[in-house]
Amino acid sequence: MTYEEFKDLLMEQLIKKSEWGISEDNVRFYNKGFSSPDNEKEQEFIMDTNIRYYKTESDVLISDFITVTIKDSGENIKHQCRFGLQELYEGFGDKGWEFVWKTVKDNLDLGKQVFETGVLSMVNDYQAVKERLVIRPINYTDHKYDLREAVYRQTGDIALVLYLIIYENNEKGLGTTKIHKGTFGEWQKSIDEVWEAALTNTYVLAPPRMYMTPFDRVDPPYERGAFMALGSKMKSFGKLSMPSVTTVKQVNGAIAMFYPGVKEKIASMAGGSYYVAFTSIHEAEIHCINTVPPKTILKNIKEVNKAFGPEETLTRKVYFYDAEKRTFNALGL
Repeated sequence: MTYEEFKDLLMEQLIKKSEWGISEDNVRFYNKGFSSPDNEKEQEFIMDTNIRYYKTESDVLISDFITVTIKDSGENIKHQCRFGLQELYEGFGDKGWEFVWKTVKDNLDLGKQVFETGVLSMVNDYQAVKERLVIRPINYTDHKYDLREAVYRQTGDIALVLYLIIYENNEKGLGTTKIHKGTFGEWQKSIDEVWEAALTNTYVLAPPRMYMTPFDRVDPPYERGAFMALGSKMKSFGKLSMPSVTTVKQVNGAIAMFYPGVKEKIASMAGGSYYVAFTSIHEAEIHCINTVPPKTILKNIKEVNKAFGPEETLTRKVYFYDAEKRTFNALGL
């Protein structure tokens, strides 16, 4: 069966699964290349899907997808499950329709379960909370006691900590809680697998941005500074430039330096190795080598930390990315 034949038959059979709560009204096909610049919700879907599945920020859908929207009796949208058509087709080729329908049914059941039961009561079920895991950067030294039972990775005096999103709304903002080691143990997953999922979620929630001047950061349009986006025109910057790296939300934005591919992309733009000054938990400042001495950078970090206090402090060190060795470490100044 060709891919096009599979796609047509899947759509035809899917809307007949009324016992799963599926109908023609809540199934939608999005074709590769789809874009909807005038529809904010659809643009969010496109960006989210491209980042989550392809680690690429783009406002054009990279592949074919089907979505099934789960609704309650009052027709209020509760959850949207999405399925990559190419992935389903490949599974079909190996295992037949049994694989396809099991994949769809399992995802629909999981979506209903998460929304009906609540997040915290599902915390020991990795699949149920997988897409609600995020990473936040904090200073290790200042929070060493709080991190005793937490799941984190340490780079120098920076701790990248695994959190669970409990809620996110306009009124309360983003509510999170640290994942404890006991919970992580219940998942029976490798730290690498969990970390990759959490970093991807964080990237989706807050894509990275590079702003060349402080003025660029004042109420910027979404697309400004999207240096990691597909087709970005930001190719390089001058040796004496001191761009700042953060996220679109500019809150806990220093995490952007730890997104996949970011350090390498900055090296290509800088023409080689560079120093990083994390001036707070919200951003990082880039300095090309052979411009500002590391000790001067460290002095500036100390002054900023003193001005804004421990709540905003991420590090008391200067970090260095070695473009040849592809390593990122704190300097022993």
